[in-house]
Amino acid sequence: MISVRIKKRFCASPAGDSRGAADAFALDVEFEAPPGITILFGASGSGKSTTIKSIAGLVRPDSGSIRANGHTLFDSQRRINVAVRDRRVGLVFQGLALFPHLSALGNVEFPISDLSRRERRTTALDTMERLGIKHTASRRPCDISGGEAQRVALARALASKPRLLLLDEPLSAIDEPTKHEIIADLKMINRDLRLPMIYVTHNRDESVSLGDHLVVYEHGRVLTTGEPLEFFEGPVMPGVARLTGVENVFEAVVVQRSPAAGTMTVMANDESGSCYLDVPLGSQNQGDPVKVAIRSGDILLATENPRSTSARNIVCGPITSIEERGDYSIVRVKSGVTWAARITRQAADELSLSKGQSIWLAIKTHSCYLLDSQR
Repeated sequence: MISVRIKKRFCASPAGDSRGAADAFALDVEFEAPPGITILFGASGSGKSTTIKSIAGLVRPDSGSIRANGHTLFDSQRRINVAVRDRRVGLVFQGLALFPHLSALGNVEFPISDLSRRERRTTALDTMERLGIKHTASRRPCDISGGEAQRVALARALASKPRLLLLDEPLSAIDEPTKHEIIADLKMINRDLRLPMIYVTHNRDESVSLGDHLVVYEHGRVLTTGEPLEFFEGPVMPGVARLTGVENVFEAVVVQRSPAAGTMTVMANDESGSCYLDVPLGSQNQGDPVKVAIRSGDILLATENPRSTSARNIVCGPITSIEERGDYSIVRVKSGVTWAARITRQAADELSLSKGQSIWLAIKTHSCYLLDSQR
């Protein structure tokens, strides 16, 4: 069990600059990471990396405490701040930070300081073999693939037999097939070594694939905690909805309840207009305000009116923009409100979509989530 309760304040402006107070960033987080893989999830700049650097000892919090498996690593009241080398924490950075002048084997051996030279080599090679990279032992980082370099960094973090493993967005710079392979490696490590891991990411798929536990960050605070699938499949808080890739979040008002059908009709609105939607029946009464969220990937697009469908919400409007994002596209359509629909690049090509074209959107009632407007 990892227990973190820390505060740290940063000031972006130079000392004496009157803007300092406005630019300051304050980290104030408290959470527990049970055995398994804990995901720190949130937007860039929300404090995730500062947290794991604090756990590793690279950043000293202003106050609080950090405990790992019964060992106190930091406690401001008791004036405990264990040195980095004595924390037994494995850390893998986004940039890997491999030593370019050392071989892959030399990189993995580097942190092993309490063994003889022969024992260091044996331990390093055994760790590399576990990760399938023993064949890279004599090569330098510039002579191996990105996936191999990632595994070398991981082997280096594991070779010293840490009491926990910290990973700061380690997969952000590698291709999808290799990413899936490394995720499988991390699952294997978690299963075989039972090594607690804290994994920083803002990627939904990585969170769901890897995480046993989720800690959601926003603006230096912990927004919520729980199981990854619970939050990604049915977010109930506006902040969580936006962070988890729900691109359609609307203010709305209940205009009609239909208990027999298990639905209610709301009028959703944004800065571009309003429209009626059928959503799942909630506890709200007619006239009550609600927030409605629809995941962009849950919206179906059609070039003709989809007359035979179970979707209760069928709207039509012109495409206002098409944004290419890697292997998918975000299509924005104005129909009362402005919608964002996510489709594959192949689907966009097959539909021959273009700006200004009229398009139909089909949205199932149960693809509309009612958010807790009080949180």
